[in-house]
Order: sequence, then C-alpha cells, then structure tokens
Amino acid sequence: MIGRVLGIGIIAAAAIMVVVTLVQWEIRPQTDDATVRANFVGIAPQVNGHIVELHVRDNQLVKEGDLLFLIDPRPYKIALERARATLALTRKEVDGLKNSAATAVAGISKAEAQLNASASEVTSREMDPVVADAEIARLEAQFQNADDHLKRIEPLLPQQFVTADRVDEARTKRASALAALEEARARKRAAIATLASTRAQHIATEAALRQARSQRASAEDSIGQYEGINARIAVAEAAVHSAELDLSYCEVHAPFTGLVVSMNISNGAFARAGAEVFTMVDTRTWYVVANFRETQLRHIPAGAPVDVYLQSQPSRHFRGTVVGLGWAVLPENGTSVNGLPQVQRSLDWIRLAARFPIRIKVDNPDDSFRIGASAVATVSGSFRPVAQ
Repeated sequence: MIGRVLGIGIIAAAAIMVVVTLVQWEIRPQTDDATVRANFVGIAPQVNGHIVELHVRDNQLVKEGDLLFLIDPRPYKIALERARATLALTRKEVDGLKNSAATAVAGISKAEAQLNASASEVTSREMDPVVADAEIARLEAQFQNADDHLKRIEPLLPQQFVTADRVDEARTKRASALAALEEARARKRAAIATLASTRAQHIATEAALRQARSQRASAEDSIGQYEGINARIAVAEAAVHSAELDLSYCEVHAPFTGLVVSMNISNGAFARAGAEVFTMVDTRTWYVVANFRETQLRHIPAGAPVDVYLQSQPSRHFRGTVVGLGWAVLPENGTSVNGLPQVQRSLDWIRLAARFPIRIKVDNPDDSFRIGASAVATVSGSFRPVAQ
C-alpha cells in the first residue's frame, strides 16, 4: 500500500514538474542560439597619401578623438599655399578690374560731356553755310549792280559823255564787289569743311562713348559681382577652404571610444580615400542577437529584462533588455518568380517554427564580450523601459 502511494506520488510529482517546465518554457523563453554583437565601422581616410605616422596597434583600445594615423600632409600644404596665393592674386585682379570700371565710368562721363559739346558745335556750325549763302547772295547782287553800271558807262567814254575817273571808279567798285564775293564763297567753303569736320568729331565722340560703355560693361562682367557677392573671390575662397579641409583630413581621429581590429598595415602604406584601413568596434554598447521561435514571440515584449550568459563565462551573469523584435527573415519558400508566388510541393508532416532575431542590449558588459561570441539568453521578469 505504501509502495503504491509512493509510486503515485512520484508519478504526480513528475507530471507536475513537466507541467511547470512547460509553463516556464513558455513564459520564460530561452535560447542558446544567440550571438554577441556590437556596432563597428571601417576607418577610411578621405584623402590619398602615404601613412607617415601610425599611432595604434591591432586590438588596441582608443578613446574618441585620439589620433589614429597621419597621412603625408606635404602635398596638401602645398595645395593650400597655392590656393591662398590664388586668392590673393584674385583679390588684386578684382581690385584692378574695379579701378578699370571706375576709369570706364569716368570715361563715359567725359565722353558724354564731349558728345553734348560736339552736338552743340554741330548745331552751331550748321548755321554757318546758311549765313554764308545769305552773304553770297547779297554780294552777288552788289557785284551784279557794279558790273551793270560799268557796262553802261564804259561805252560812253569814247564819246566823252563820262570822264575817265568815273569809269575807273566803276571798275574799282566792280573789282571790290567781285573780291568780296569770292571771299564770301571761300568762307562758305570753309564753313562747309568746318561743319564736316565737326560732324566727324561728333561721330568719333559717339564711338568713344560706345567704347567707354563697352569697357565698363566688360570690366563689370570681369569683376564677377552678383547680389553683393564677388563670384571670383568666392570661388578662390572656396578653393582655400577645400584645401584646408583636405589638409585636416590628413589626420585621422577615432570617431568614438572602441577597439582597433583587423589591422594589417604599417608606416609607409599608401592609403586611398574611401578604402578601409582597419575596423573599429564601438565598445560603448554591446548587444546580443538571440533567435527565438515564432511561438515564443508573444512572451517577449520590447523592454523585457533578459538574463544573459556567455558560453566563455558560464558562471558570470549579465543583465540585458529587449530592444526590439525582428520583423522579417528570408523565407525558404514562397518567393516570387516573374511576379507569381512560387510554392514548392512538400510531403513533410512536421512544420518547424521559424526563428526571428531579438536584439538585446547588455546592461553590464565587461571585457569578456567579443563580437561573434556565443551566448544563452533567457527572457524573465516584467517590462521595463529600454535604455538607449
């Protein structure tokens, strides 16, 4: 009787243990399919050149801002000096162009004044031929009267109806009238020539004004001034800033506190812009990526506490917090082919639960954490806020 009771008790205890284990397995999900992770970046220079100073070694811990290595700065110093010299020369050129523009403006003012004066001179000279024509008409009339008078009295001299003195006086008047008429005609020709010369000077002044305006426009365009900014100087200043930036890139500093890994170079190596020289692991934050079955995900909310054990340190307990659940894994079946789903035929009677990665932030990591190390993660306790 006692043996039967003892056997039943053992069976009941075993059943209870199985039930408790299954319940614990459901509400406290656990997996040994977990890997230690940390963020890491490849350290690559932004300029080309030979490494002349190397201040780190493989697996060394460096602090944020520490100098990692130095690329030969001499070519970039020369480029900076060249850019500064070009900037100084550009400023001198712009000053010279501004002076040229000011000279052109003064030339325009002078040419405009000369043009106005020449226009007035042309207007004034245009009246001289008119006045000369009037004078010629008057003198022609006087000459005609004197000539007619001489022609009337000359035939009377042989008959002694007039004296020789009167004939000589008439001849003198006719000669004086003719001389005055020729002089007036000469003045007209001179007035016409002067008018033509004045008009030519006026045309030349107009051409000089157009040239001065063209010189001013060319000088203003060459200056490169636009909305309060001189484009020529701005380009030269940008070249100086670019050269300064390239020179600063010769010094490569640690972007964060972490470990130097995968280092296989030494002094004298040629570093290329954008090509990784080595890798830095961000040791400020460690994570464990644990793969849980999809049936367990409902018991793993974000912010849940996690017990973490490393297989290299099985007796050391670490605390963690669920940061987030994975939302996608690559399916084995059901992919699309030419826009249509492809479902393979299968006679499997057992469907294995898919596993999804859970990202767990470790709260108290130590020096034993390494990327890729195996871990065991057990979700336990209740929700608590995630510390980022």
